[in-house]
Amino acid sequence: MGGFKYFIHGILTGLLITVILFYIMLSRQIITSGRSGGYITPADEISNDRESAITKAVSEVSPAVVGINVLKEKMEKVKTVFDNDPFFSNFFPPQYRNRIVPSMGSGFVFTPDGYIVTNHHVIKDAQRIIITTTEGKEYDASIVGSDERSDVAVLKIDVKDHEYVKIGNDKALSRGEWVIAFGNPYGLFEYVNNPLITVGVVSGLKINFGFNTADRHFYESMIQTDASINPGNSGGPLVNSTGEVVGMNTMIYSSGSGGSIGIGFAIPISKVQNIASTLIEKGSIDRNFYFGFRLSDYIIPQTLSDKNNDRGKISGVKINEISKDGPAEKAGFIVGDIIIAVDNIKINNFDDMGKALLELKDYKVGDKIEFVVYRDGEYKKLSMILESYKH
Repeated sequence: MGGFKYFIHGILTGLLITVILFYIMLSRQIITSGRSGGYITPADEISNDRESAITKAVSEVSPAVVGINVLKEKMEKVKTVFDNDPFFSNFFPPQYRNRIVPSMGSGFVFTPDGYIVTNHHVIKDAQRIIITTTEGKEYDASIVGSDERSDVAVLKIDVKDHEYVKIGNDKALSRGEWVIAFGNPYGLFEYVNNPLITVGVVSGLKINFGFNTADRHFYESMIQTDASINPGNSGGPLVNSTGEVVGMNTMIYSSGSGGSIGIGFAIPISKVQNIASTLIEKGSIDRNFYFGFRLSDYIIPQTLSDKNNDRGKISGVKINEISKDGPAEKAGFIVGDIIIAVDNIKINNFDDMGKALLELKDYKVGDKIEFVVYRDGEYKKLSMILESYKH
């Protein structure tokens, strides 16, 4: 009986050892299969988690981002011993001299043959512009064109088949969407030969600042983001999580220190692309346009009783004259039309018309403007293409 007991014990022990060996062999097979693509190991999972959409976008876009170092000419007052003397300062008026000062900014390669987009204010008054690329190379850049009003400039460096950005659709952006700001904050690009990045979300869309008389820039439909934008980031790309450029970092609201407080703004890439393409083609932006209609200097807002519907009263401005073969005639305007809206801006009087056409929108030759007019008891939509004034 005792022998049988030991016999059973031996069988069970053998079975246990067999199970353990089978488990070990199976585990090794799973690991091997995981390496060949059949299964995912824990190490593979960690690696995949680290390679997020953000890291992939950064890797794709970085080679097309550049650092910009600028030598600018600046007028400064010459200090003298008489500056604070109330008597002698009357006999020695202040003297000024030009001084070359360094500045910095960011940009991104727009085309493979070396056209680079940045802000106008980055390269304004530049005596020399030096581009640093992620390959660690430096290039002297020439200015192809620079438009102060839109704050967009195009530079050119002598390269062929360079990495360049993929353009996205800023009109498809949503508030809360992740975005990445690339740039050269505080001139750090040249130390690492790579753009520095910050990540945030789209905080707001279609932010309009209008025309700033101080710096003469016109900012409309701006993208607001809380991705940190610091000095030196101006001109760098704002990129979505799929690696597409949706804007150009341009300005911030700042505290006294000048650093980011989480309120930054970018020019939509659709506008940047439009301006940049025109600068490459023509070298400048033509805003010497005309409309081809005349509004009386003494226009009183026209108030009409709209008897065809229940809209009540209509206010707007009346067209008194149409230029032959001008933009207005080509668009289908006739004398007597009452303009009541321009690009979704309500027109109540002559002042509204002036603001809508010259202050609230940054129009240029070739732009299309949508009008709503009241004619013979009906509303009509008319589209006008602005033409250059050649008279």
